[in-house]
Amino acid sequence: MDIQTMTTASIRDFHAYGVYSVRTLSILISVVAMTPVRAEPAGADYAVAAQANTPATVTFDLDMLKGRGIDPSLAAYFADAPRFREGQQVVTLFVNGERKGQAHAAFDSQGQLIFDKDLLDKAQLKLPAAAFHRKNASADTPTYDFIKAFPNTLVQLQPGKEEVHLIVPTDALKSPEQAVDQYDSGGTAALLNYNVIGVNSEFSSGSSEFRSVDTVAGLNVGDWILRSRQTYTSQNNSSRAEHLYAYGQKTFSEISSIVQGGQINISNSIFSGDSITGIQIVPETGLHPASQGSGATVEGIAYSTARVEVRQNNALIHTSVVPAGPFSLSNLQLLSSNSDLDVTVIEADGSRQAFSIPAASLGGGMLGSTPGFSFAAGQYRPYGEVDSKKPTLVTGTGTWQLNGKTNLTAGLMGATAYQAAGWAADHALTPATTLGLRQLISAASEENARGTQLSASLNTLVNDRLSLNFSATQNTEGYRDLVDTTYIDDNSWLNGRYRNQYTAGMGWTHKTLGGFRLSHSYSTVFDGTTTQRLLGAWSKNFKRANVSLNVQKSMGDRGPYDTGDAVYLSVSVPIGTRTVRTYVNADSNSTRTGATYNEQVNDSFGYRLQAERDLSDRETDISVMTNILPRYAQATLGYSRNGKDTTTYNASLSGGVVAHQDGVTFTPYAVDDTFSILSVGDISGVKIATPQGPVWTDYSGKAVAPSLQAYSNNRLEIASSSLPRNVDIVNAFKEVQVARGSVKRVDFGVVSSRRVLMTAKDINGQPLDKGLMVLDGNKQYLSTVAGNGQIFLSNIEPGMPLTVYLANGKSCSLNYTLADKAEASAFFETVDALCKPL
Repeated sequence: MDIQTMTTASIRDFHAYGVYSVRTLSILISVVAMTPVRAEPAGADYAVAAQANTPATVTFDLDMLKGRGIDPSLAAYFADAPRFREGQQVVTLFVNGERKGQAHAAFDSQGQLIFDKDLLDKAQLKLPAAAFHRKNASADTPTYDFIKAFPNTLVQLQPGKEEVHLIVPTDALKSPEQAVDQYDSGGTAALLNYNVIGVNSEFSSGSSEFRSVDTVAGLNVGDWILRSRQTYTSQNNSSRAEHLYAYGQKTFSEISSIVQGGQINISNSIFSGDSITGIQIVPETGLHPASQGSGATVEGIAYSTARVEVRQNNALIHTSVVPAGPFSLSNLQLLSSNSDLDVTVIEADGSRQAFSIPAASLGGGMLGSTPGFSFAAGQYRPYGEVDSKKPTLVTGTGTWQLNGKTNLTAGLMGATAYQAAGWAADHALTPATTLGLRQLISAASEENARGTQLSASLNTLVNDRLSLNFSATQNTEGYRDLVDTTYIDDNSWLNGRYRNQYTAGMGWTHKTLGGFRLSHSYSTVFDGTTTQRLLGAWSKNFKRANVSLNVQKSMGDRGPYDTGDAVYLSVSVPIGTRTVRTYVNADSNSTRTGATYNEQVNDSFGYRLQAERDLSDRETDISVMTNILPRYAQATLGYSRNGKDTTTYNASLSGGVVAHQDGVTFTPYAVDDTFSILSVGDISGVKIATPQGPVWTDYSGKAVAPSLQAYSNNRLEIASSSLPRNVDIVNAFKEVQVARGSVKRVDFGVVSSRRVLMTAKDINGQPLDKGLMVLDGNKQYLSTVAGNGQIFLSNIEPGMPLTVYLANGKSCSLNYTLADKAEASAFFETVDALCKPL
């Protein structure tokens, strides 16, 4: 086999598979003809069955190796499959196909997993009875014979991926409410999000300047989230600085709730979300027991290690791996409590068994908001420098799931000179139709005003093409929200309040005709004015273009900014990463036609060109806008020329800065309440895909995943093409599950390797024989001589001693010369070597 015939692309493919794969690459190149007689199994990863507590081994036919010119002593190096080293290791733990996060796992001298209490707690598995306690276990870290306690357990060890997969009987699993500690928590970091905007406009009569700086400063420590937001604006010769809010919060898993204090907005309440300075407690949706599932149970029997898939309305709502024998899947996440479940059991040999569970037998469902209780207390806080009353208030709201079809919410609010009560109900009339009702009652003692607000909504999916929605809200003249009672000596706002508001909407799609949307709104105000608005839209995708038509019609008493009737027609033609769009826009004031050209050149640069012609005054406007992502920030630059005498320049810069234990790292996106510090050795410029978007490592190899979804899976993946060619990644992707407020550190292990393709000859100038072993100075196997004396070495340094064991039992030393520094852009170097007898 001629190694030089390998393409650089084929070698690049091995980046994503880790260190073991690089070694495997060397083996595949040099030991092409090695044929195993028995394997249990071989490769970078291996599985240990519950009944077979022996390490995986491979036995080779030594006569066949001799016949193919391969040194038989080489077989000893491949007798054992890769395994975890003895002691504590950090691994990613999976149980029945579900990721449980990172865990500290212990392994014995044979690389077998040790079941201790910490591991079982992390895996959310039951502790075996005392009879299965290992007698020789340490008193500080008790261990168990879990496999003996649950004989159907399968252990799959994947050292190449740093993963441990457990397949256990369902009766070994703890109940879901005990699974809180599976999420990674903790960490400390400070942050600053920024958004800077500048606009300069020049007119024939003068000029204008606008500047804005919006920042959010924060600190995450011990899962506490501290945030403060402030703004600064400058318009020509006047400026203003304003502090918007500051608060701290933490999720307490013991009560499945978030505790928040400071300058906050009331949330999860039946009342409006007023701003207060105070404290509140609201349910944490991700941790609330009622949000974890429905109580529905699926039972069956698997005849082998099988995958179970549960579907509802053709959507996959659950999948897991179960061992042979009876299984029970409980607390499933249902889409509806009124639709059947379709269960498929896929056996190890590919055979399937399928059955259905009637909706009538399902034990519950989810509808509306998360059940639980919310509480808030504090002082009303108006935004800005407003002369306003600041009443003290206390409010509480509770939500109960009465059955699979109804959620009931009720709440009370008491404030200085103001009281209110309310209730709401959501009810599923059919699996596709939901009715919502709400009533609020208020009493404002200073005004001696009492009133009520009634609301109703109806949403229905008639079929897969047609959807309808309706809503109605009615206020009596004496009804007040809390904010209505905070105005000082000004009752002019009373006449501007809505008396009635009604909306209706319809959506319809047709394969040939396209999609249609129609909505209508009607409202009346206490001063007698009425407004109506009708919106219609149609769109259709043709073979090479998308056509859309939007129509708006205003009726009744129109406001000062209402442009009346309007029609917008556009045609978009995508061309690869580019889009060309033409449009016509007509309203009561003018008719304009124009065209835009958009192109996203790469991850870091995109731009838009636009030209528009006003057919009424016969003037043309042009504009250019660029979007730039220079790895560690986001920026926009724009220019526009409107008519004959107005020119505008605009620019913006936004992103985030995070200070952590390893330094300061910049990110092009705003940092959320839950984020991660990423590390790729000390390699800069490595692209990593995060849920928020791509990020790149800085000069120290660090990057920030700015937003992670709490209590859910988050995927982080390295783009292997962004790695230097002399670097291997241990694991190109990670999945993390984090608690809210945590600062998760994720290390992508890398190995900087110097790959060399060596052509070795003996002192007579002949290529070394195929199949000879190559060892380092410590007598450790490195590679094997392939055809034409070629030797592929996955990692070598200048001056490293290399010895070749010859077929006659003697050996020789390889003499070669390498440059002091490897070429980072090359996959491997080619050198000649002379093998001198020892």
